[in-house]
Amino acid sequence: MKSKLLVLMISSAVLLSGCVKPVSNYGDLAKPIMIGSMNTVDWLADNDEPLLRQIVAHNEKVEQLGK
Repeated sequence: MKSKLLVLMISSAVLLSGCVKPVSNYGDLAKPIMIGSMNTVDWLADNDEPLLRQIVAHNEKVEQLGK
């Protein structure tokens, strides 16, 4: 019984793996993180500066890869 379940799981995984296209370029998938308003930027600068820095770094990387 366990072997039948194992065969079924492996068969499903093999069939599904053919449907996935590997992505070779981060720039193909990456989108900039849009911030709604300057109020949000100000709030992040006051309350969560590391997150704001990560967002800016991400957006700069996306822009660089898009060129």
